[in-house]
Amino acid sequence: MAAQAKALRRDARDNVAKLRAAALEVFSAKGLGAPLEEIAKVAGVSVGTLYNRFGTREALIDSVVPEIAGGRLRELGEKVAAGASARQRLETFVHGMIDLQHDDPALNDAIMRRFPEATALVETCEVSSALGDDLVSQAHREGSLDPGFTGEDLFCLLWMAGTAHREATAPPGWRRVLMRSLDSAWTGRTTGTGPTAAAALADAP
Repeated sequence: MAAQAKALRRDARDNVAKLRAAALEVFSAKGLGAPLEEIAKVAGVSVGTLYNRFGTREALIDSVVPEIAGGRLRELGEKVAAGASARQRLETFVHGMIDLQHDDPALNDAIMRRFPEATALVETCEVSSALGDDLVSQAHREGSLDPGFTGEDLFCLLWMAGTAHREATAPPGWRRVLMRSLDSAWTGRTTGTGPTAAAALADAP
């Protein structure tokens, strides 16, 4: 009986590992809303096994995506921190976030907060949101960004970019239009304040 129980536990661990690997593969290709049945099929188990091991879509998301998202966001934070001025750092952040949304459908969903009950993932992404707010504040203090451009404006810009990435009928010039919106907010003054804005993201666990 003990040997049988041990074998069952090993099978359960193997199923969890296969489901996590399959979820990462499918989520990365199709986004966090991909059918759970497809993930189970890729893992070679039943969808019932998926629910038995994880319970909900959000729990499955939290088991695989935050680590990957956190790593990608930390890499961006390091690039942002290398900027010589607040303007350069904010521009690097905006372009980097838009590129992440384009390159990985799962990160697009994560950044867009499409699954707010995936709490571990939301906490990971909140670090980047805080960095964006900090970069806007630093650009204000530097004098390079119009005081009327707020952290909420930045979020709206990134939200529109994320939406356009996922919309097959989006006009091809959408990124150019968004960049013009950001360009119009610069004052033309840049003083350089040191690469400190991205510390929170670069050092996040």
